Amino acid sequence: MSKYDKYETVIGLETHVQLATQSKAFCSDATAFGAPPNTQISVISLAYPGTLPKVNTKQIEFAVRLGLALGCDINLENRFDRKNYFYADLPKGYQITQDRLPICVGGALTIRVNQSLKTVRIHHIHLEEDAGKSIHDLEDTHSLIDLNRAGTPLLEIVSEPDLRFADEVDAFMTTMRQLVRYLEVSDGNMEQGSLRCDCNVSVRLKGLKNWVIAVKSRT
Repeated sequence: MSKYDKYETVIGLETHVQLATQSKAFCSDATAFGAPPNTQISVISLAYPGTLPKVNTKQIEFAVRLGLALGCDINLENRFDRKNYFYADLPKGYQITQDRLPICVGGALTIRVNQSLKTVRIHHIHLEEDAGKSIHDLEDTHSLIDLNRAGTPLLEIVSEPDLRFADEVDAFMTTMRQLVRYLEVSDGNMEQGSLRCDCNVSVRLKGLKNWVIAVKSRT
């Protein structure tokens, strides 16, 4: 028996799904992938003084569609919050997100791992907008900013820490990708950033509830 066999991993996921809307979360800027840099922006997505956001109703529809498919409870009151932090590619200086009142609560996703079924609980799903893109490998002395993606609507799916192994994480992401494509809420193209994941990993002694080591990775 290895000395490592007395430990187990506890994994929770924060999955970001870029929604397949034709315009951004709070304005009419286009969301097409591959457009020339900084051509899909406006005074609203850049947060010019005096401009106000207007919610894209299609993103609400897509969120409810996914929430119902996962068996979530749907909040009938829709509310957004400001999350203030500094990103060079976050033009407003804050992100519009759902912090206190997510649109979907609860639910679960059933995955298949090695011919066995496992149910992974969903804590909640909330709507938010994406940041832009920083590019660090085209200039030797400067970073470049492309704000085309800033304001693109996202769903963040927060799981409970029900996963234990890497193959379960792979099965969760694969199944979620199949689901969002089937529901036509996202193209799920990972290579284009349409499906991304923050993986929260803790290590503990088997049978205990206190964490030994916690690591967060982003893919």
